[in-house]
Amino acid sequence: MKPTYLTLDFALALLLFTGCQKTESEPSTKNYFDIDGQNHSIEKAALVKLEDNPVLNDMKVLLFISEGLSFDADSNRELKIKGRGTLMGFIIYSQKNEDLVNGDHFINLRPPYKEGDVALGFYNLDWDKKNGLIHYEEDDGPLLLAGKVTVLQKQDLADLKFNFTTEDGKILKGEYLGTLQKNLIYKTDQIEFDD
Repeated sequence: MKPTYLTLDFALALLLFTGCQKTESEPSTKNYFDIDGQNHSIEKAALVKLEDNPVLNDMKVLLFISEGLSFDADSNRELKIKGRGTLMGFIIYSQKNEDLVNGDHFINLRPPYKEGDVALGFYNLDWDKKNGLIHYEEDDGPLLLAGKVTVLQKQDLADLKFNFTTEDGKILKGEYLGTLQKNLIYKTDQIEFDD
């Protein structure tokens, strides 16, 4: 009879060890975006107000940068990005000053916009300070055709999850949990739009 108890004890110990091992190896929340199977870490995020262009009135950019890039501002709070790395963002319609509205916000490629609509999105996998272009200033970049960003803000923390499809059929998805750098502006008077 003792060998049976020994076998049961061994099986129970093995089951407990395997169960504990699975719990410990579960991935933790990671700030990232993935485009077409390529994973890129998000080091920082900012909510930037667009100014000096009537077409972009009430638009803000939700901007994400990778390692190698940093946000900076001059004395007028105007956004500067330094370094070289991966950059991604969404231009969102928002009449709120410093916050986004909680909930699901979808791509809307045609005005009029409602609060939280994503007017367009962009990414650059090899952004360099030398070229200095951030949002569609000389290049259209990849167009996002469909998808959504889910926003949940609690005090100073923003929990953002997004999943979009590009015009090339690529999937752009990711998540960010952290603080958003705010109180930044980006001058857009140099951007011209076709009628």
